This record gives sequence, C-alpha cells and structure tokens, in this order.
Amino acid sequence: MQVKVLHYIYLSISIGLAIALFGGLVSPYFSPAEFWPIAFLGLAFPFMFLANVMFLIFLVFIKKKMYVLQTVVLVLALLKTPAFIQFNAKTLPEPKPKRTLNVINFNTHYMGAYDYAGGDSGYFFNMLDTIKPDIICLQEFANLGGNYEMPMFKRFFKQFKHFYNVNADALSTTFPTGYGVCIFSRYPIVNKGFLELENQNNNLTVFADVLVDTDTIRVVNTHLKSIVFDKHDYRTMENLKEIEHTNIGAVHRIFAKLKYAFQSRAKQADKIRERLQNTKHKVILCGDFNDSPTSYSYLTIRGNMKDAFRESGKGMSRTYIGKMPSFRIDYILHDNAWNSYNYQTNTLNFSDHKMVSCTIALPN
Repeated sequence: MQVKVLHYIYLSISIGLAIALFGGLVSPYFSPAEFWPIAFLGLAFPFMFLANVMFLIFLVFIKKKMYVLQTVVLVLALLKTPAFIQFNAKTLPEPKPKRTLNVINFNTHYMGAYDYAGGDSGYFFNMLDTIKPDIICLQEFANLGGNYEMPMFKRFFKQFKHFYNVNADALSTTFPTGYGVCIFSRYPIVNKGFLELENQNNNLTVFADVLVDTDTIRVVNTHLKSIVFDKHDYRTMENLKEIEHTNIGAVHRIFAKLKYAFQSRAKQADKIRERLQNTKHKVILCGDFNDSPTSYSYLTIRGNMKDAFRESGKGMSRTYIGKMPSFRIDYILHDNAWNSYNYQTNTLNFSDHKMVSCTIALPN
C-alpha cells in the first residue's frame, strides 16, 4: 500500500513538473494581454528546467520507469537553451569585414545619480574607449530629472558631444517622458521619432534612421514596461523564505504587478512588431525588455531578427543583477542578413543592469 502511494506521489510530481516546463516552452506564443497566467510559466522556465533535470536524476536513481515523461519534455526544452547559454563565442574573422558597427545597449540606472556610492566611473569610460561605439542605446539615462551636474553625466556629454542623438524628451511637448530613452550615433541621423507610445510618460520606444555611408539603418531603442517593485515588495520576497512571515496580501500585490507588467509589455511588443513590419530599412533594435527570452515580448519583437547573444555570446548570460532573480532582459537584435561578433557584458556598480555590446558586420 505504501509503495503504491509513493508511486502516485512520484507520478503527480512528474506530471506537474512536466506540465510546468511545457507551459514555459509554449508561453511565448500566447499574449499575456489575452491569457496572462501562462506568462508566469515563461518567467519560471529556467527554474522548471532545473527542477525537471533534478527529478529525472532522482527517478533514474530510484529506478522508476516513469522518467520517460521528464526525458521527452527536457529534450523539447533543450531547443530553448541557446537563448540562455552559449558555448562558442564568435570573434571578428580575419580578414576583418570592411564595414562594422560597434553597438552598446545599457540601462544606466541614471548613472547612479540617486544612489551611487562611486567607484566605477573610470572603468565605465575605459570600456567605452575600448569598445569605440558607433551606436549607443541607453535607458534610464538623463530625462527624468537627472542630476546633470553629476561628473558622470558631464564626462559622458563631453566625450560624445560629436555624436548625433535622439532623446525621448526632445521628441515630446510634455516633460518628463520615457524614463531616459536615448540613442547616440557616430553617423548622421536623418529621421527620428517614437516607434510606440503605449505607456506615455513612462516606458516607450524611440527610433533613429542612421545614414551609414549610403545605407540608411533604423536603430530602435525600447524600454518595455517595468514591474515597479518597491521596498515593501522586495521585503515580501525575502520573507517568502520563511513561510510563517509571509503576508498573503503582499504576495497577491506582487502577482498583480507582474500581471499588469506582462500585459503592458505585450501591448508594446505588438505595436513594435507592427511598426517594424512596415519599416523599409534594415533594423538594429536594442533595449531593456524587462522580460526573459521565454516571453511573448521577446519572441514578438525579435521576429526573424538575430539575437547578438545567440550569435556570439559565451556562457550563461544574465544582464539584470538587481534584487530580483537574475535573467537576461537586455538585448541587441539585428537584421537576419547580418552577422554579429564579440558579444560581451560588463558590470558597473552604479547600475542594476550589465552593459551589453557587440560588433555587427555590414555587407560591403
């Protein structure tokens, strides 16, 4: 009798974990604006993958034949792992392509204007000197009442004063708008504007049509809807480790914020995809998606574009390094006809995001 009970327990766990992982696999194909619960499974995909691996090992160890279900769903899940981990980083080939663009994408957290203790400014500018960027896409930069007298801002504006730029505030008749979404370009900008404004006076998307030699390239910089957790929410997540201290109302509030953010990002993603489909130029798209590679937002925006991390990344990428569980939520995407190399991330202690960069080779 006891053996039969254990069998049903193992079977229930096996089926539950398999369903959760499969739900994460298919979640990018369902808009949270229409069916939001599945978005949580997409967010939990890496954890469900590990849980299924561990349970599979356990089943093999105790010699239970029900491990077939775990094996099948894990094989399917392996198709998604290149979005999370890469082994063969590609560097620029020899001879080097004649036309390349060095691209940086970075949520600067306002250069630490509000909570920076100092220490990384020299490293940051040394990295910029090393990368020699042609295109810089920044979020949370200098629109939202930033401390423009801060030495970091002064030095940045001085170093890149010769760059053309698009600033979300400069495109709008209201202030503030866009939480510091900006594009800087070494090459002339011949057109610029908003690509989407689903969340006005909040997260949004700008574009700049950049003239590289005789080619016009549309550079897009997006900041998808943030979750906007506050200190009470972070405290609640800490207390989840101790069941007796968990406040159910506070947990419900966290889920409500996640649900709203999932739905808002889905609407932004739909609008961005619609606009990209009507764009006659080839595209480089950077941004802080606030969403993982197993999300509707990522899949919708990416379309058939290439992901620079998948093209030339190495190891297990994570770009958000704040108080929530770490994910890759900052991206550089580009036209499918191009190749990208030298993908890298750099940690700066004034931001809760890593700086992402790569080199995109353009056809001659």
